[in-house]
Amino acid sequence: MITAYKMTLEDVLSFQQDMIYHSPQHKKSRKIWLTVMSIPAFLLGYLATTFILPRSESIVLFLLTVIGVGILFALLLRPLLKDLYAPFVLRQFRLVNKDSAWPTDITLQLSDTHIEMQAIRGNIHRTTQVPWTSILKVNENETHRFLYYEEDEALIIPKVKNGVTEVEQSEIERILDKHMNTEKHTSSR
Repeated sequence: MITAYKMTLEDVLSFQQDMIYHSPQHKKSRKIWLTVMSIPAFLLGYLATTFILPRSESIVLFLLTVIGVGILFALLLRPLLKDLYAPFVLRQFRLVNKDSAWPTDITLQLSDTHIEMQAIRGNIHRTTQVPWTSILKVNENETHRFLYYEEDEALIIPKVKNGVTEVEQSEIERILDKHMNTEKHTSSR
């Protein structure tokens, strides 16, 4: 089966978002992000308390109060900081790839032995051929399927796209079900 469509920056961003929530690399990066961003949260609480609270006669009591409130701020803001990681990374990716030539013409060929994706962006022609046995996992969201053939590389197959008919979508689904022995992971994000 052969189908053609245009891949946009939004499709690639959808893949990046999937990577943010499922890759070990991003799990490590998120921990570093939380640690680094806890410092300004602590300083915010520390400075706010320093300027708002009246100074007591005991400097030790005042410092313990200010440090305690700083730690409390860092702990209370942790869920918000955790939620801000994905938009921050996606914004960075968008800024880096803003000037790339989008959309990219994609021709997807699903055969009995492999998947072949040909991408044409400007004067650059790229062909990726992946045997079915090399697919490590399949993640999907409402609009895309991601067939991972490496930890951080995947074939992006849109579920709904201009140029891909419903008949082609059902055929893609049938072929994927036939060949995939890996577990599908559905992402709600």
